Formats: sequence, structure tokens, C-alpha cells
Amino acid sequence: MASLSAREQAYQTIRSRIITMELKPGDPLNDRELAEQMGISRTPMREALIMLNIAHMVDIKPQSGTHVAPIDLKRMELEQFARFTLEKEILNRVRGRLTDQQEQEYRQIIENYRLLEADLTQPNRETRLLELDNQFHRKAFEITGMEAHFDHMLSELQHVERIRKFSLQTNENKSVCAAHTRILEMVLHGTADELGEALESHLNRYKLSVEQARSVHPEYFTEG
Repeated sequence: MASLSAREQAYQTIRSRIITMELKPGDPLNDRELAEQMGISRTPMREALIMLNIAHMVDIKPQSGTHVAPIDLKRMELEQFARFTLEKEILNRVRGRLTDQQEQEYRQIIENYRLLEADLTQPNRETRLLELDNQFHRKAFEITGMEAHFDHMLSELQHVERIRKFSLQTNENKSVCAAHTRILEMVLHGTADELGEALESHLNRYKLSVEQARSVHPEYFTEG
């Protein structure tokens, strides 16, 4: 059990460092050094890297060693399609059914995002913005008692999550509050088609981040 716990800890730690772009595509990963940093043995670290390789976040090649994998654009599209399909279904289950309290909780999340976005002095600002974004999208899953589905979905968004780090550094990120407000208005008063369009428009914004990131760091990406 201790070994399993150390492996999971190593997996989550390295995954988080990759998603936040602390570890960038192409960076070498030395299992001995990483194990020493975390104070664990090399065996659970090797196992964690193998798990990350299966998740397409790490490349393990006998000749060249272990490196952070590039962001796979084809897999990113698959992840986004799966997310859109599931989230649209959940949102339609709460469409037209929000209580006044639930609506106010949604609006408070949007306001918290707006305030944090405007204050560049806040510590851990980018990480907290991502958490608020997730909080908004998770809300409908919580209302329907399906938050476990959201958590599982988020854990599978290996490549999409990495590009979200770039989005926080671009002008298109400024549209998040407006997009979230539009989605909420469609949940309150819109049709299923209008809600789907609002969600799709919001989730597809990642393509703008990809274009900007590729113009600066083309080596971070692969077409699969």
C-alpha cells in the first residue's frame, strides 16, 4: 500500500507540473532526481512515469530517455469533443430548473473570477483562475449529483488542460466571464440549441490559444 500511495503521489505531482507547464514539452525526466525531490524510492517514480506514458503525457524511449510529451492536437480535439458532449447533456438537465440560490452561486463564481482576473498582484493567480473556471463548469454536475463524472472527465483532459495555461496569458482569456455569463443566461432562459451554441463557442476558444502558442513554441505541439 505504501508503494501504491507513493506511485499515485508521484503521478499526480508530475502530472500537475506538466499541466501547469512547469515541466514543458521536451523537458527530460530523470526518475532518480525526481524521486529524490519527492523523498520516495525510484520504483514508484518509474511506475508513475509509465502511467504518464500511457496517458500520453510522457514519452519513454530506450535510446533517448524519458521526456515530457508534446501537446497532441488530435487528442486535444477528441478530449474537447468528449467534454462538450457530456457537459451539454448535464447543462440541459438543469436548464430552466435553477433555484434562485443556485443562480446566485453561479453568479458569485463569475464575479470571483472577474475580481481575481483584474488583480495581477494576487498570489497563485493563474492556478486560482483555473480552479474558478473548473468550479463554474462543475456546478451543473454538482446540482445533478454527478460531480464524480466531472472529476473523472477533468482527470482525462491531459492535453486540453495544458493549453489552458497558455490561455491565461492571452487576450482571449478576457472573454471567460462574458462566456460564462452567456452560458448561465442560456441555462436560465435559453433553448437547448442556444445553450449548446454558447457552450461550444466557449470551449472552442482553446483553438485561439493553440494558434498563439504554436506561433511562439511550435516545438511544443504534434499532430499525433
